[in-house]
Amino acid sequence: MRVLVVSDVSGYMPGGVPAETLHLLQGLMSRGHDVALAGDIALGGPGIGHYPVTTPTGDALAAELKAALTAFRPDVVHVMAMSSPGVARLAPVFAGVPWVFTCHSAPPYERKLAHFHHSEALHYVARSLRFLPNTLAWRWLLRRQVMPVVITHSEFVQEIVVRYGCARDKAVLIPLGHDVAPALSAGPSTRTAVGSAPLIVTVGGIAHTKGQHDMIAALASVVERYPQARYCLIGENRDASYTNFLDGRIAGLGLGPNVERRHGLSHADKDALLARAHLYVQPSHEEGFCLAFIEAAGVVPRLVGTATGAIRAMCEDDPAATVVASRAPKALAEAVLDLLGRDPPADVLEARTHRLASRFAWASYLDAHETLYERLRHAQLGRFPA
Repeated sequence: MRVLVVSDVSGYMPGGVPAETLHLLQGLMSRGHDVALAGDIALGGPGIGHYPVTTPTGDALAAELKAALTAFRPDVVHVMAMSSPGVARLAPVFAGVPWVFTCHSAPPYERKLAHFHHSEALHYVARSLRFLPNTLAWRWLLRRQVMPVVITHSEFVQEIVVRYGCARDKAVLIPLGHDVAPALSAGPSTRTAVGSAPLIVTVGGIAHTKGQHDMIAALASVVERYPQARYCLIGENRDASYTNFLDGRIAGLGLGPNVERRHGLSHADKDALLARAHLYVQPSHEEGFCLAFIEAAGVVPRLVGTATGAIRAMCEDDPAATVVASRAPKALAEAVLDLLGRDPPADVLEARTHRLASRFAWASYLDAHETLYERLRHAQLGRFPA
């Protein structure tokens, strides 16, 4: 099968969409498919074709994709990421061609607003108004079935696209794959004994939707029982207004000695901090999948996450993991104190590793894409434009 992957996200961006795109391209090639990428730079090395796309995308997109279709003649096209104007431009180009679209998130979800951090209701109402044109554009595209099939990586996003107008049988859930870290085979955790100074860690960009302020509020209750508890926030400053709000909240609660913010960390330094953590918490309000949580799950014995992205599926059947509602600091505090107050099973990391490797295997991710491509290809066999 010949598969053309299209993306308007720069291949220079670390992680995220380019990382998934690379996994898909290399995985399909390893299974004997002919693959190519239409994007700003080549990814994946020899054997993977490349057709240049100007980013940010604009009026040239249609001509660039027509050239890619003519040169590569794919059996199926997979649009890995594209703005709503970009989808409107490419849809006519793909008329008669089997194609699918991956939706990582839809506006206004996971969008930043630099105002009203003190009030959840006001912040999110204002954000909805700010991104209303974007939201309406996506609702129009989904209701008109402009994208023949929409792939999502979590039930959280799947329900959004269905609510926006996508037919449920056209909204396909394919969880992201998960690489099992070598450290997971090291045996039982040595951090079951909490002591008087538990280390709690969160990884994620410093932004309102990541909910760090909820964990700061919860931490006020945690330090009543563990006065020397330490909470380390690892992530880049994505919104200066929110960072200032967070610092003010920390100071106002007298938690300065208990909280540390770290940004610009190397992967090695981040992994070293996680390796020392007693508990990992993801207080996010919104997530498309949450790679940070699944990566930490293989390293940190105790987990607390909110019911967003695929976090609930990651924690299912896990005795040392708790899922709470988002925007609920009291529930966060109760879950953190509960897990810190008891020892997880000695084999918690080993058992979790096997469970996650089974539920979020790259092989299953590739299987699902191959099955979907074949179904679409056979449904439209012989309809490729001349």
